[in-house]
This record gives sequence, structure tokens and C-alpha cells, in this order.
Amino acid sequence: MKKLSLTVIIIICFLNSAPGQNKTYFGLEFSVANDIYKITDNGDYLINVPLVNAIGGFNLRQEINRYIFVETGLILKYYWQGFGFKTIPYYGSSSSDPSWIIPVRLGFNFNLYKAKIYLVPVLGYSQGINPSFGYGSGSGKQTSSTTTITYNYTENPDVSRYFPLLQTGIGFEFKLFKTLLFSISTNYYSGFKNTTHLDINYTVNNSNQTTGTAISKGQFWCVSTGLKYPISNFWTMKKEHVGP
Repeated sequence: MKKLSLTVIIIICFLNSAPGQNKTYFGLEFSVANDIYKITDNGDYLINVPLVNAIGGFNLRQEINRYIFVETGLILKYYWQGFGFKTIPYYGSSSSDPSWIIPVRLGFNFNLYKAKIYLVPVLGYSQGINPSFGYGSGSGKQTSSTTTITYNYTENPDVSRYFPLLQTGIGFEFKLFKTLLFSISTNYYSGFKNTTHLDINYTVNNSNQTTGTAISKGQFWCVSTGLKYPISNFWTMKKEHVGP
């Protein structure tokens, strides 16, 4: 947490000391995401399933020059957990308690059309924080015309509450009304520490019990949209109205 606090302080100091001719933006961002799990299976039935969820937050951007910017902010995300079976077209999923993600991004602006449309690749580091919450379990039964699967799972508590993510993304930004920036992008967040670990037991047609795991390191991909306004206009206009 000390390293995280120091990172945030450095970013705030940088934003406050940035040159006046480079704009500072405040923005809102929203994403549709899909969480990613690694499945291990001692049988041959477990599969990954879609775990679609929504993300929202705000960000602060500081231009370093006309081509490069840095961003930070705060994102709220509900991670989802779930798994399915190959022979049955049904699956279950559920959400965990909310997580907070603090991104630090470096982005580049490539002018595509008359300073109105930009190609924007992004590379960033994010610090994820899982709140302290209880660990659950569940069970169920799925049946098709030829297969009956009975299963149960438990959440393994040996996971990290603080986890790093590496963000890579690319998108487009459109300048609206000479001030607003509207963005559409796709991003992938890679994880390095276990954030969710499900221990799974199942039987197929009353056979011997089989075990498997579903593990997430907090990774996900998302399609994002956002809107940014240059708040530095406020103090720029104030300076222009101050006479000698």
C-alpha cells in the first residue's frame, strides 16, 4: 500500500506541475468486459464460459506534448466467476464483491484526419484491490439427453487482495465541438497473481468423482467508450481575463 500511495502522490504532483499549454482532461469511461479463467481438469468436461460484466470509472489525463499523454483514475469492477461443461449447453456464473482498479497509462496520439480523428495506442500498469470478503461454495446438477453431471465447488481463500495488471490497448478518439474527446477502444488486462481460485468436484453419469480448478489472475478484456473535457480551460480562461 505504501508503494501504491507513493505512485498516486507522484502522479498528482506531475499533473499539478505540468506546463499550462498542455491540456488536462477529466473523463468518464464505461466498458463491457469479459473475465478470463484458466481451467485445469482431470477429466475432459470442464470449459471456460462467457463472463460478461460492466465496468465504470473516471480518469484524469495530462498531455505531455501533442503526441503523448499520461492518465490515472479509479475504476469500479465486479469480477465474475463461473464454468461450464462441454456436453451440456448450460452454465452457471455469479459475481463477487466489487474490486477497485487504479490505472496509470501512457498513451500516444496519431493524427489520422485533420486533428479530429486520432489513433490511440495505450500501455499501462494498474493496481487492483479486492475488499475483504467471505468465501463461498456452491453445487448443482446439469442434465442433457445423454449426460447427467453433478458438481460442487468451493472458493480457495489462498488468493491475493492486492494484484497488479498490465494493460495494452488501442482505440480511436474523436474531437467534438472543438473541446470534447469521445473515445472507443479495446483493451486487454493481463494478471500475475491469483485473485479467484475455485476447486471443483464433479461426477458424470454416476461415475467416479473428478476434480478440476478454475483460476483467475484478475485478467480480462474489454471494449470501452469514454468522454473527456479539458478542465484546464477553466484556469486558462481565468488567466486570460486577469489584466496587468
